Amino acid sequence: MKEVNKTNGLRKIYDLLFAYYGPQGWWPLESRAETGNYDAGGYHKADYTVPHSAQQKFEVILGAVLTQNTSWTNVSRALHALLRERCNLPEHILDLAENKLADLVRPSGYYNQKAKKLKHIAAAFTEKRWLCDGTAPSRKELLALWGVGEETADSILLYAFGRCFFVVDAYTRRLLTRMGVVEKKANYTIIRNLFHKQIKSRYSLYNEFHALIVQHAKIHCRKKPLCTGCPLARVCDTKI
Repeated sequence: MKEVNKTNGLRKIYDLLFAYYGPQGWWPLESRAETGNYDAGGYHKADYTVPHSAQQKFEVILGAVLTQNTSWTNVSRALHALLRERCNLPEHILDLAENKLADLVRPSGYYNQKAKKLKHIAAAFTEKRWLCDGTAPSRKELLALWGVGEETADSILLYAFGRCFFVVDAYTRRLLTRMGVVEKKANYTIIRNLFHKQIKSRYSLYNEFHALIVQHAKIHCRKKPLCTGCPLARVCDTKI
């Protein structure tokens, strides 16, 4: 049995990835790019106090919805379009005509559907006052919204509100199945609960771990894995 399959296996993966890639600075804020400690992409490495304001939190929420079924490069283009129109709060989304909103988020793909989702989410956040005075929605409340699945809900809770809900995406599933940690048929809840069980409930850890998995999947654990030089090679079941 591989070392990674022991009780503390996920922490071992985290330690290896963090040692190799370092802090990732998630969730990036396009609105803050190249200001203060933010780099050109809006990343803020090792600063876990972000986001600070309602506008910044809602920018994360916008990104969490727009990133569905597309790359961050496309999301970035859509976010820039929204920010140029000063759309960084729920009421701004509600004030826009739906066809105008769809045109702004066009670069992210599925733009008509995503415009409807953003309208629906903005209405809920306005009605429930979830961004006011630090108020956050519960996971159950988010999942009750049309257009918000488990990955999107956990992304919002973790990166916008600092709640310790681990985000499971396609990259996470790919990595853990290749490493023999979970079976291919394991569902979202099973994988998320595994992280919650093995990783101490601390925002910085959950923040970095998900971001590190994404980075690793883009560089080494691709659809066709690049195992040469992989920092996880000695604890992984896949060898190509």
